[in-house]
Amino acid sequence: MGGWRLVVQPAVWSGELQNRILALADQQSWAQHPQTIPLSFSDGRRPIDLYLKIIHSSTGGAVWKNWFRRSKALQAWRQGLALSEAGFNVPIALAAGTRRHFGALRRGFILTQKVEGEGAPEFLRENYADQRDKRRLKIKRTGIKQLAVTIRRFHDGGFVHGDLVATNIFIHRSADDQIDFYFMDNDRTRRYPLWLRQTLWKRNLIQLNRLPLPGISLQDRMRFFCADLGKTELSAAERQLARWFEHKTRQRRKECDHADGAGDFRRLMRWSGDLADPEVDRSQ
Repeated sequence: MGGWRLVVQPAVWSGELQNRILALADQQSWAQHPQTIPLSFSDGRRPIDLYLKIIHSSTGGAVWKNWFRRSKALQAWRQGLALSEAGFNVPIALAAGTRRHFGALRRGFILTQKVEGEGAPEFLRENYADQRDKRRLKIKRTGIKQLAVTIRRFHDGGFVHGDLVATNIFIHRSADDQIDFYFMDNDRTRRYPLWLRQTLWKRNLIQLNRLPLPGISLQDRMRFFCADLGKTELSAAERQLARWFEHKTRQRRKECDHADGAGDFRRLMRWSGDLADPEVDRSQ
């Protein structure tokens, strides 16, 4: 198999699919960041929409680290299974593979089924940017609380996501307004023993709080914070924690988005304001 080490779901894997995936993985030119290729494949009954994520070799000190640690592709496979077994929604992984040369990691991939949903920024823009619809407003607030409870359960289970920004949460809403959340890009997700007291969950909340989002007000962010803590009223210590999150969010907005972190926090986090995140497309 050209030096590839594979783990697969045997029920859907085949020689034809394997040849196609390995050829695509081998043909791609080296890139600093992972590449994602959409493709379709038929299992003999129906076409399946897939995403092939290719992870290239590292540079610098990470080259040596990769000698001794599991590849990101196999890490994503392993954590996806753990999250699914714990009751969380993740993309269904069909296969993952790594290719090493004398122990040095050269390339990896993970193949997943397409998730029927959208990233949180796109979903919010399409459904909740207009605050005048009271029915949608109620659904949005219910969804915020539901997401907060889901993430609290995620952290209570010992999981910490590597990059829990809003774009890595996919949302699917059914015809009866049932909302499901999917955790994406789990190659850096870790699970820590429950007896180990750690505070990395705070980093996840800062990541999630960083982006200005369509239809998400400062009050919505506080609703999320209270629901995550399981509180309706905050104690003095919890209010201090909220101020700490605000301080860290200002820092991240300045570091990642080059926004002036000083001044009014409401204005800083307003989606339609002049300090809104440049990565969020507001042209549609």
